[in-house]
Amino acid sequence: MVAFAWFIVLGMVIVLLTALIIFFLIFRRREETPQQLPDVDEIIFDVEASDIYRENLADSFSDQTLWNCSVCSFHNNPAKRRCDLCQTPRGIDQGTFKLLQQLHQRDLKNPNSKSHVEKNNSLPVPTFPLSKLQIAASRRKQWKRMPGADGLHRWVRDTHKPQLNNNRDAVDIILGDYPTDRNSERESTTSINSIGYIRVRDSNGKLVLNESDTVATDFHYKINMAGTDVVMNLEELTVLPFAQKIKWFSTEIHRLWFPWESGHVDMDIRRDHVLEDSFRQVMLLKPHQMRQRWRVTFVGEPALDAGGVLREWLMLLCGELFSQSLGLFVPTVGEETSYWINVGSSMILEDHLEYFTFAGRILGKALLEEQLIQVHLALPLLKHMLGVPISFTDLQFLDDELYRSLLWLKRSTDPEAIAALCLDFTVTRKVENGVQVVPLAPNGDQIDVTLVNKAAYIDLLFQYHMLDSVSIQLLTLLASLYSVVPEGLLKLFDYQELELLLCGVPSIDVEDWQRHSEVKYVTPLVPTEIELLNCRWFWATVVNMAPQEQARLLQFVTGSSRVPAQGFKALISSDGRVQPFNIAFCGPDIGSMYPRAHTCFNRLDLPVYQSKEQMEKYLILIVNMDITGFTIE
Repeated sequence: MVAFAWFIVLGMVIVLLTALIIFFLIFRRREETPQQLPDVDEIIFDVEASDIYRENLADSFSDQTLWNCSVCSFHNNPAKRRCDLCQTPRGIDQGTFKLLQQLHQRDLKNPNSKSHVEKNNSLPVPTFPLSKLQIAASRRKQWKRMPGADGLHRWVRDTHKPQLNNNRDAVDIILGDYPTDRNSERESTTSINSIGYIRVRDSNGKLVLNESDTVATDFHYKINMAGTDVVMNLEELTVLPFAQKIKWFSTEIHRLWFPWESGHVDMDIRRDHVLEDSFRQVMLLKPHQMRQRWRVTFVGEPALDAGGVLREWLMLLCGELFSQSLGLFVPTVGEETSYWINVGSSMILEDHLEYFTFAGRILGKALLEEQLIQVHLALPLLKHMLGVPISFTDLQFLDDELYRSLLWLKRSTDPEAIAALCLDFTVTRKVENGVQVVPLAPNGDQIDVTLVNKAAYIDLLFQYHMLDSVSIQLLTLLASLYSVVPEGLLKLFDYQELELLLCGVPSIDVEDWQRHSEVKYVTPLVPTEIELLNCRWFWATVVNMAPQEQARLLQFVTGSSRVPAQGFKALISSDGRVQPFNIAFCGPDIGSMYPRAHTCFNRLDLPVYQSKEQMEKYLILIVNMDITGFTIE
């Protein structure tokens, strides 16, 4: 009996060992067999998906694999074909960029020179007309904060200039027999190295411009961690890659949030009175309520605001807030429109300062909620928000025509030509009943502009346009903005990064869109062949859309036509959690062939179409419709 029991035990041991050996062999074989790994850019989370915020988004690429833009030195995702910051195509080296920039400057001075070159060369001369975006981005590191012995920081101009391409053959191919113009280089240097000014408050509380080397600032940010105040030196953070800056910024603004349970704000807005209703309700809020969570509802439109309604409300509100009819802001003069403070706002709105307070609150709330706005702020306004030096060349971002005229005056050495302009130390501005003459200096109407005093005239006119004419409005706007988002948090960014943070990426990358999208099939995880075909048709249709159509489709699904600075992987809901773009296929009994959007969840309900042509028909109909308004959820 005992022997029999031993046989049983021995048999069980043998079976167990055999099973272990088989398992080991199978496991080892699976290890040695190549597996289909997910694309590295699809692995975007480093915490549980149920509680993802933007600061939790894992970096898909190391700093070593990012490519550096030759125009603005911005580090870009290797999958990007254009720089996110300035839209310069990848592959243009720094030397080529500099040469093409010089060519463009010469063409502006001598329009006939380009055709002369093309007639005398077998190869066409490439042109590279810089956009305002590229010009602005290329100068973003022109000024640096430097610490002093007193612990304060002062702005210093970075005089480093990028080296030209040393390949003379490449230079000759680009230039041909194009005449070298040393004067244009000297003039460009002269204009760029003009005095820098920083807006500060004087003893009377008024905003004035002081020369940058006379202004010392504290470059620290105080945060409260576990009941203890911690002072952080922002100098160490400003050198981080932009993606790391956003993570830090996102973490810090989330510290400012009040949890939903501690109180929230309900806003009921009539769609045909968006500005009126929003102004009335927001201006009644106490300072701490600006950091509470908001739930927006359009009257008569049942919708659960998990992000979509808030985004649409913000889009509609900014459209009215920055409209010329309201009179707070005006578009800049030039090809690329952005918005600057209206000098004559007080003549249009009696309570214009209250509206600037309102505008500052809305801009701060957009930053606090990590939501994008649809309007671009003028570069000088972005610089004022950050306390960054402003110089003469920044005038071109307000009024390109005025800048070119003053640049001519600045370069002119002909006293008769200057006298022929009949200028004096005044400036005229439009008022309700005509024009008003504003003196730039005491008795300015009696001081003629000459070769001797033209520098003083240009400097005073520059200061008038950059600050003096709008100082009260700007002070009101900034004070309101900083009451929502502390100024120290914004100092982390340069002005072009702040633009990217506020407005998102300038163009839509469909590959990035597709890479960071999810699909939900009628039968979960079991797609049919026709559903897989629909997926391919959808992205093929989106690729073939015009950029404006892509933007409208994105707005239809998410409530915003803009893409966050971190790309599509950073789409969020109203509570700040990451909410990817997702397609949900509908069953055969949906009763409609039109796609439906749930902007609160960035979801597109898509019928299962029987052909690509059928899908294209309904998608194009959607993007051409009025895509505002909530009729579901």
